Amino acid sequence: MRKSLVLVGLVLFIVGLVLGFYASERNCLIAFITRGYMSFWTAFEILGGLIALVGIIIALIGFIKKT
Repeated sequence: MRKSLVLVGLVLFIVGLVLGFYASERNCLIAFITRGYMSFWTAFEILGGLIALVGIIIALIGFIKKT
C-alpha cells in the first residue's frame, strides 16, 4: 500500500509539473496577476499546480504511513 501511494503521488506530481510548465510558456499566470485576464491556459496552469500539490501530499502520506 505504501509503495502504491508513493508511486501514484509521484506520477501525479510529474503530470502536474509537466502540465503547469507547458501552460506557463504563454505567460498566462503573469497576465492573470497583472491584468486579471483569465484564459484557457491560465486555468490549465493553475490546475497543473493543484495536481502537483496533491501528488506531493499523496507521496508524503505514503512515506509517513505505517502499515
